[in-house]
Amino acid sequence: MKESDEFSILEKLFQNLGSQYNDSSDLLIGPGDDSGLFSNKKSDLIFSTDLAVSGIHFPRDLSADLIAFRACAIAASDIPACGGELKWISISLVTASKDIQWLEKFSLGIKEFTDLYKIPVIGGDLSSGKECCVSVGVCGKIEKNNFLRRSGARANDSIFITGEIGQAYLGLKLYEKNKSNLSADEKTYYYRYLKPELRTCLATDLPSIANSCIDISDGLLADLGHICSQSKLKANLDLELIPYIGDYNDALAWGDDYELCFTANSNNENQILNLGKKHNLKVTKIGEMAQGEGVNLFKDGKSINLERSGYNHFSNG
Repeated sequence: MKESDEFSILEKLFQNLGSQYNDSSDLLIGPGDDSGLFSNKKSDLIFSTDLAVSGIHFPRDLSADLIAFRACAIAASDIPACGGELKWISISLVTASKDIQWLEKFSLGIKEFTDLYKIPVIGGDLSSGKECCVSVGVCGKIEKNNFLRRSGARANDSIFITGEIGQAYLGLKLYEKNKSNLSADEKTYYYRYLKPELRTCLATDLPSIANSCIDISDGLLADLGHICSQSKLKANLDLELIPYIGDYNDALAWGDDYELCFTANSNNENQILNLGKKHNLKVTKIGEMAQGEGVNLFKDGKSINLERSGYNHFSNG
């Protein structure tokens, strides 16, 4: 294989990744043509893309396998956020490195992800450039009329989140400090940032009991704010109910947790909490939707303001 031949590299390292998870009844044509072809008559197909850019979405010195895994995870998180089942993934890479060992390690990160979630890679591209950049396209299936929209929240809905927010932020700080001899909790935070865990176990149950949903990528306040603006409602949050770790200014505004935040009729609360127990996943009610606009945070019944409201690529340095 010529190390400078992008087509040979694509064929050898990337073409068959996750091929054992291909459902031939859906995917008709995979890598090798200009696009993948899939068809399904029983359900809707959902598609999303995400970019991961060196120095913005991951540290410049991050190893190639972790770059690949993290890029796949942050893109794929959009599928369970819509109530869908992850089915296929497509990956395009721009890299400054032409080192075949770096590329092999990158492909191993993709393999780890596809093995974990049992999905095939159906296409992609490879190019050289000054900075490493990964574009990931993800596709999923969802039962017809079950798509969870951000605009579906209703007044008096309860607001829920999965897991505990703030772990990824602490993990990034541990990585930046290059700390060794991590405690058990610190290892959890460290890998929560490097290898985000998708809440796929809960996602397909949500459309029958939730009204709206979003994944927490840019911070709870910013992402819940999208539900508020698109549903034309406000959210009232109780800080004492929110499961977070570290300083709440960081935990609520930083993001990268990829937990799910969703709203549902308050009558469904017990059913939702029982679903969490069924999947061994912490699910917490943190507030309510109401008439109005914006996200309002309260502590001891008093309104409080955060130092920042979330990550924005065109305002954050």
